[in-house]
Amino acid sequence: MLLVGGIFVLFSGCIYFLFMATWLNLFFVIGHLAAVTYVAGSLALIIALINIKDYFFFKKGVSLSISEASKPKLFERMRSLIRTDSLPAVLTGTIVLAVTANSYELLCTAGFPMIYTRVLTLNSLSPGGYYGYLALYNLIYVLPLAVIVTFFVVTLGSKKLTELQGRVLKLLSGSMMFSLALVLLFDPAILQNPLASAAILLIALTLTAGIVKLTRKHLIT
Repeated sequence: MLLVGGIFVLFSGCIYFLFMATWLNLFFVIGHLAAVTYVAGSLALIIALINIKDYFFFKKGVSLSISEASKPKLFERMRSLIRTDSLPAVLTGTIVLAVTANSYELLCTAGFPMIYTRVLTLNSLSPGGYYGYLALYNLIYVLPLAVIVTFFVVTLGSKKLTELQGRVLKLLSGSMMFSLALVLLFDPAILQNPLASAAILLIALTLTAGIVKLTRKHLIT
């Protein structure tokens, strides 16, 4: 479990790094246009609102989640890994699964990378600096995945993420993205201030906690 999970997490980070590098280079090409920042902020705002909607109306209407039609294919790939006796085949299958799963997830999680890479291109850095910040982002991105894998190994998979926990994560990511999108639209320079950035995240956490406390008993299922 640890080996397969670790490889999955590693390749998920690599795929996401390539995805963000594509965003970065796209913004290098068209980033001189003032409208690009507004378009990126507007798209992030739409994604944020869809994620917030999913907390209250989970997978009802437009939703940025892996579709039900795609899940059987992923589950079948997972089951085929379990039935495989050859270690090289298991490792190869895990890499293929990581590529497939992350391909489905790219649209679901496009908001944060888009904001992050756009803010990067608004600053003057060396080529190594740009990609160093991408590597830092992806390190933070895979840490929760690594924690989940470790937790599953320790508990032997006896604990699973509940639907409510998934909805709360949707609300939190939507709240954070909503705040960052507004900043990107009205004053991207704010994000250069570490205290201001920390305040934005704290507000999103506080807002999420308050909404969950008030509404969790009345969620529409």
